[in-house]
Amino acid sequence: MTKDEFIDAAFAELHRIECGEATVQLIEGDILLGKVSYQTSNGWKIVVFSDGDAWDYIDSITAPTGDQFPLWSDEPARDSEGIIKLRSYHPPADQVTAKWGFMT
Repeated sequence: MTKDEFIDAAFAELHRIECGEATVQLIEGDILLGKVSYQTSNGWKIVVFSDGDAWDYIDSITAPTGDQFPLWSDEPARDSEGIIKLRSYHPPADQVTAKWGFMT
């Protein structure tokens, strides 16, 4: 899977979650602070950084195939627009608590 294919597939999975076509389950981490890992019903692993029970940013995403591309590089100025959008993704406000379990 190329980086662009990965980005497209990751956004497609996030969209499926938003639309109720996929679900997420907390598998590891403390929702109050730090990295919180979720598994989607389609096999994606999404790690979100929580800042005081608030969704801060996506730390990493792994496809069901095991494919993963770094979302945070040593040279942020060289990051693609897709990677920047992916790590900056936030679910719709009404779903942060209902689907992901965050308070804010």
